[in-house]
Amino acid sequence: MPAKTWTAAQLDELTDGEELVLVLARPDKPTLRVPVWPVTVSGEAYVRSYLGVTSGWYRRVLARPHQAIALGGVDVTVDFQLVDATAAVNRDIDTAFVRKYATDDYRDAMITPLALDATLRILPA
Repeated sequence: MPAKTWTAAQLDELTDGEELVLVLARPDKPTLRVPVWPVTVSGEAYVRSYLGVTSGWYRRVLARPHQAIALGGVDVTVDFQLVDATAAVNRDIDTAFVRKYATDDYRDAMITPLALDATLRILPA
């Protein structure tokens, strides 16, 4: 079975949208909806936790990487993959964050070593 890919509309929303809402299922609790900043690099979607690996949503995603995101007004099933902090793509992710959020006061928090360690790729499932 071929790997799923983002539709053009989904990729546009991930690229151009200011925020992305993670839709995180939790056993025996209501679903958690968390806004985060997405960026895209070469057609791939990425998010980071500016709080690093201790962030609550980040830990939930690592524990259960098969989750969902809100795109185009619907919840889309995705898989999250950890990106190694030494991966070359991180330079491009840094650049994407700096470019996309150039005027935001919190932009620099997304390119710190703390955030780098909490980089996730989002894949359509």
